[in-house]
Amino acid sequence: MGTPAAPRSTWQLLADRRFGPFVLGKGLAFTGVWIHHVVTAVLAWQFTHSAVWVAAVSVVHFIPQVVLAPVIGPLSDRSSRGRLVAYGRLFCIAGTGGLGLWLWLRGVEGTGIAGVLIFSLIAGIGFAVSGPAMQAMVSDLVHPNEVGRAVAIDSVPTMFGRAAGPAIGALLAAAFGPAAALGVAASGHVVFGVISVLIARGDKPIAATSEGGSFRAGLGYIRRNPVVAMLLLGVTAVGLGADPVVTLAPAIAHDLDAPEAFVGYIGSAFGVGALIGSGVSTFFNGGLRVQRAPAIGLTGLALGSLAVPFLDSPTAVCVAFFLAGIGFTVAFSGCTAMLHHVVPTHMRGRVMSLWVIAFMGSRPLASVLNGIVADTLGSDWAMVMMAVIVGAVAVASLPVVLRRLTRD
Repeated sequence: MGTPAAPRSTWQLLADRRFGPFVLGKGLAFTGVWIHHVVTAVLAWQFTHSAVWVAAVSVVHFIPQVVLAPVIGPLSDRSSRGRLVAYGRLFCIAGTGGLGLWLWLRGVEGTGIAGVLIFSLIAGIGFAVSGPAMQAMVSDLVHPNEVGRAVAIDSVPTMFGRAAGPAIGALLAAAFGPAAALGVAASGHVVFGVISVLIARGDKPIAATSEGGSFRAGLGYIRRNPVVAMLLLGVTAVGLGADPVVTLAPAIAHDLDAPEAFVGYIGSAFGVGALIGSGVSTFFNGGLRVQRAPAIGLTGLALGSLAVPFLDSPTAVCVAFFLAGIGFTVAFSGCTAMLHHVVPTHMRGRVMSLWVIAFMGSRPLASVLNGIVADTLGSDWAMVMMAVIVGAVAVASLPVVLRRLTRD
């Protein structure tokens, strides 16, 4: 048997004719997603002045990913993952671009909260269709000994979107109106859709195995592999801890008497930290170090979130969210890299559909909880609640626990 080729460097992977464009397109699409999030959050707050309604926008955007997972997960294991990503972009274009067009034609006053909810639901269906395939196909685009580095690189577009999207959305909405901001967001989905179609050329369906191709078979696999369940719990905590950046940002800005643009600054502070965390996370992608990443990252996310209620300066609040963002990416990349290492290819689509539920689908729950607590007790108590939950999962994700579960 020949000696495996040496893993390629980061720049060599980015120069790959399939993986490089995938990363670029994903970065543009996720920037568009966060433009959509911040614009719709501001619109919902303008229409209702209620954190619960801001949360409702997140709920309708993410709930399709929970409802459609039993269908999309198995489909990602037996059909072209690139084509599924392209199909999802069509819904995202319709949702984000459609809302922008509606605002341009009818104006903000003629839209109302109902319009924001309907178009956000359509965009959410797009992510439900493409999410599992988008995550599962990372390992398909590189060699097995490059997976750890590829997962770390793949986190960059997500974090870049978090860093750039909120600020771009807030600035575009302030300068040219929300319709223009959403138009820019939709263009990112257009580019990623074209790239996905090109990547999908020549894709072959994945062969079925004796373990079955149903969603139930995927659940059975997770029950037999407790380390996978623990890593999915870690991803859930990451999703919960990230929600305040969207749901609570308008209320935090209001409490600080900061301008509306500060909502975008909070998201960008978190996103810049998350982007830097992508570089930090590469340190954990080798050997046993990857097992330390979930607990370390979740601890940083919890501590950064916990600091926010005790700060009365907008700058200090941004610094706290920046530090939380670093922890977010370290935990996100650590949990995801471990899943790619331990889950076989023929099961990865179904597991990643649960990854999407854990990461994206946890947002509706977090949004509702944060909205209710913020409206009744204040945004400070909502931040404390999320910090405690994330901190508890950090303790449960300690390396000694993950090693024990892996042996079992």
